[in-house]
Amino acid sequence: MSTTMLVTRHIQDHNEANTTLWTYFGYPSRVMPCTSDAGTCEYLAAVYWMHSVSVLYTFILWAVIGGILALWIGYRILRSNHRQAEIKTPFDRGFGALETAGRRCLLPEAPLRRFFGRVTRLQVAVLACLLGYLLIFSLVGIVYKTWVTPVKKSPGFYNTRTGLGGFADRVGALAFALTPLTVALAQRESILSLVTGIPHQHLNFLHRWTGYVIFIQSFLHTLGWTIVEAKLYQPQPSVYKTFIAEQYIIFGIVAMLFVTALTVLSTRWAIRLTGYEVFRKLHWGFAALYLGACWGHWDKLAFWMYASIIILFLDQGLRLFRTLLIHTGLRKGSARGLGFRCATATLRHFGAREEDSLVRLDFDFEHGPWRPGQHFYLCFPTLGIWQSHPLTPSSSPVDGRLQHHTYLIRTRGGITAQMASLAQQGGTATTPVILSGPYGRGFDGVGSQNLLAVAGGSGVTFALPLVMEASARKGSHAVELVWAVRYTRDLEWLGGELGALKKGLAVQELARLRVRVFVTREDGSSSDADYSEGEKEKDFGGVSDSDSDSASSSTEASGIADLVSELPGFSVTYMAGRQPCVEEIVADFAERAAIIGGSSLVVGSGPEGLGADLRAAVAKRKQPGKVWAGDAEGEWGMYWDSRE
Repeated sequence: MSTTMLVTRHIQDHNEANTTLWTYFGYPSRVMPCTSDAGTCEYLAAVYWMHSVSVLYTFILWAVIGGILALWIGYRILRSNHRQAEIKTPFDRGFGALETAGRRCLLPEAPLRRFFGRVTRLQVAVLACLLGYLLIFSLVGIVYKTWVTPVKKSPGFYNTRTGLGGFADRVGALAFALTPLTVALAQRESILSLVTGIPHQHLNFLHRWTGYVIFIQSFLHTLGWTIVEAKLYQPQPSVYKTFIAEQYIIFGIVAMLFVTALTVLSTRWAIRLTGYEVFRKLHWGFAALYLGACWGHWDKLAFWMYASIIILFLDQGLRLFRTLLIHTGLRKGSARGLGFRCATATLRHFGAREEDSLVRLDFDFEHGPWRPGQHFYLCFPTLGIWQSHPLTPSSSPVDGRLQHHTYLIRTRGGITAQMASLAQQGGTATTPVILSGPYGRGFDGVGSQNLLAVAGGSGVTFALPLVMEASARKGSHAVELVWAVRYTRDLEWLGGELGALKKGLAVQELARLRVRVFVTREDGSSSDADYSEGEKEKDFGGVSDSDSDSASSSTEASGIADLVSELPGFSVTYMAGRQPCVEEIVADFAERAAIIGGSSLVVGSGPEGLGADLRAAVAKRKQPGKVWAGDAEGEWGMYWDSRE
């Protein structure tokens, strides 16, 4: 950046004799000694001091972030050792008490749901700590003083110099420093997920809010310098015209426009208006352009942008590499040979009405196994090459190379609606699929603890593999699947898998397993296969299923009857328009787990309201004081698979 810019702003003459330049990190050099009037010299000293403090605070910010991550790693190690210890020491019991107290306070849903969405108190607490840090360090170290100084080249005019410029630089520097964190929080190939064990989708809340913070900081930075250059510096409008024509200011204006667009497009109403895929592509493109504009605006602190750009493109590169590993046969042991090949999925449609429309995908593909609970991003190139959807397979991985995938996809619009229409055309409908992944948290060794899996609707795709994994392992721990569906016919989504579970229960192969199905919109007096004529006229996509329903009604009725038939370990409860009480479900499981002993893990997926109820119910388990008494209930853990 040219030093002539500072001649206008700071009345420094770099051509004066007998002067030296004092270098400052991230800021233009300062001319010493100062030969201007006393007020101007004092102001310049304050400006450079405030800038030095601002740079220091940005490094402190990352030192704090690094310290927290180090503590988190230590916590995970201690937690692992604590859980593996056969004999609980007083330290182990105290550690467990702290965990229980923290879970009770921080696991329930946070207040102000309309403002924050459905998130936990822990997520809001982390955000509050970050906001508190930024607020304090945006205000501390600012020189709150005013200097009125004469303008050398314009007699009779005076500049009003305050700490506003230093404050504007402070929030701008903090916005620069916060950018790599914001970018890292949004990545699928997330180093933060590796360090913390938190899946990337659960970091989206902080990504969104740190983005809002950067927008506010950028706005304050822009507003501050606009006031200084358009009002406080004289004479006007010549000072402002010179200022606004500077190249670095033009880059700053462009950066402000891009961060504004990023903020507006990330709001819920904008995403609903444009569609998620349009939002995602615009968001990525505007983010890259914003980073470049910030680089051009203040290249002396561009290392924050270097880091952000590296993270951004490294994530994209790793995504592409992982996709190529799956589809080109590059992995050792692949029998497909080289060359890009898509998987071919068969489609089956369920539901006669738009609100119940669902498509089941099944395909076999050669690649390495994933861990139960992980998800893939699926792209359907013949329907939309630029779109991918995060979906959890309801099938379980096997040790071999050939893996079977089963997915349940709710049809809402766009590609999913096209998929439903394709599946309804009759015959065997197929579509090519491109996989990327796996992503998210995997659950290994779930059979070593009591497991309660709660699912609502298509959320069973996350719960079922964990239940199958846990029930297949040796041991005497309790395993329970709770599945809430609207109608009994929804059980056909996973008819074969559910039938296999019931078969295992019938021959006592899965004695530890209990399956409870709650049908929320029926009272058990009639099958949901029998829709009223009025409902049949609302068939999804305007295609009537009347003929096919008539032809197969007896077969469907027989199949549904087999699925809902009760036996020891399997029950169906009709709720007649009510929702199951999650607290009672957790309490009932807790009694069973207490008899067996050992730790308990609760997992779930489905509507966010169900997740909020489940978190609240688990948070109430085990008063902290009971840990010291060595109660039989054991430790409790919880994981909710959220895609919000």
